Amino acid sequence: MNKIKTTAAIIALITTPGLSASELVYEPINPTFGGNPLNGSYFFTKAKAQNNHSENDARDFVTRFKQSLERNIMSKITRDFANKELKEGTFDAGDYTITVADLGGGRFQVTILNELTGETTVIDMINPGY
Repeated sequence: MNKIKTTAAIIALITTPGLSASELVYEPINPTFGGNPLNGSYFFTKAKAQNNHSENDARDFVTRFKQSLERNIMSKITRDFANKELKEGTFDAGDYTITVADLGGGRFQVTILNELTGETTVIDMINPGY
């Protein structure tokens, strides 16, 4: 039985067509890295479609300052609320007026008035640990 298996293995090796392997060769696709230059327009189109920036993003200093002021005021309100130090008051944040009302029992109501559009947003905040 062993001779049959050995003979079958030798015959299989002899009759099998030559198998060969080659090295993997890296071929870049992007023309920037040596790839086919015809791929350039494809990659440019893909990059342009993913670009969510516009030339209007270059805001002036005053606009950036107002946005920073608004973020800082909202950050202060939420930080004070989390630290149980929030007090009633009104904050002027450029185009927005923010009013904080203490409703008692750890409940606060934050009203944000957009001075430009007149739109009002009311946020109820509850912190039972107050």
